[in-house]
Amino acid sequence: MPRRSPAPPAPTDHASPTLARQARALLGDLPTMDAYDVAREIGTTAARVLQFWRGLGFPGVPASQRVFTPADAEALRRSLRLVEEAGLSEGAWRTLVRAAAHSADRLALWQMETLVRDAERRWSLDDVSARLVVLDTIGESIGDLDALAAHAWRRHLLALLTRTERAVGEAGLTPETDDLPLERAVAFVDVTSYTQRTAHLGASALADLVEAFEERARDVVTDAGARVVKTMGDGVLVVADDLATGVDVALRLSAAYADSPVDLEVHGAVTWGRVLSRSGDIFGPTVNLASRLADIAEARQILTDEVTWAVLQAETSAGTAGSPPAQAAAVGVSPGVAGTTLPEREVPGIGAVVPVLLERLATRTP
Repeated sequence: MPRRSPAPPAPTDHASPTLARQARALLGDLPTMDAYDVAREIGTTAARVLQFWRGLGFPGVPASQRVFTPADAEALRRSLRLVEEAGLSEGAWRTLVRAAAHSADRLALWQMETLVRDAERRWSLDDVSARLVVLDTIGESIGDLDALAAHAWRRHLLALLTRTERAVGEAGLTPETDDLPLERAVAFVDVTSYTQRTAHLGASALADLVEAFEERARDVVTDAGARVVKTMGDGVLVVADDLATGVDVALRLSAAYADSPVDLEVHGAVTWGRVLSRSGDIFGPTVNLASRLADIAEARQILTDEVTWAVLQAETSAGTAGSPPAQAAAVGVSPGVAGTTLPEREVPGIGAVVPVLLERLATRTP
């Protein structure tokens, strides 16, 4: 290995006692190793160590800087087994490292902000004081937070494997094409007039609004059997394996905020078609159309397009025999849902689209 110049001090050399204590709780020790030490420890190169560090989402450092602990070396060694023993490609390895880093960054931020918010409320603290409390005490919860995250990951991976097996069994063997691989219902639901509503809110009121929206959205989506792809503060992107569930969850979301602790109105859209799943997100024309239709929906409206509405009718036509006639304005009815054709709209990036307004049919009492 090349001769090393004297190493600069590690970032934690002058850290506060509190931060040093939490670093030991999280990593087992303070950073005392540089990239050459890690490389020698696990039998790889310093370049690979630095590649792993950057893949985890941290700024590049000189190979001689002591930023690593034995826990970092062990994590790299375990991840390299995916390449050396399981035969994973280099590209797939880099993607998995980035995926773990992105998810962990979001999770750590979410956990930290939740603990700060809880400290503010429990002890009537200002933001700075609450953060100091969390900095001092979070080490007491690291083991439990770690166990919760690991269990949630295992459960969600099992759920994904279950859905994958079912989908493969239903699809059977088909000729290989370059079509988008997954057929899904996609729903976008946004807070109406979010910019105006939040323009003059303070930190506490804005936090209440965001929490009310996201918590209610996740409860409704999971209860309906769909999945949250991501939330954007004022909106939520949802995916469902079948169209009926997608329509159901979109309409549920539209109605869910009437009794919310924070006064909210939402609007959105749902579409059906093929999507590509990458980096924990979904892509494709179906997603784009749902987003654009959501943009033109008015407060409490859930829109779809003519094709999606036709698919929904076709899927449920057998179950509608003998149902009461549709409302006069509706072009068709699936069980419990009416669709009203609206005037054609020019949708940016999509072209001319005929929106269909989806509504619940009133329940008839015997």
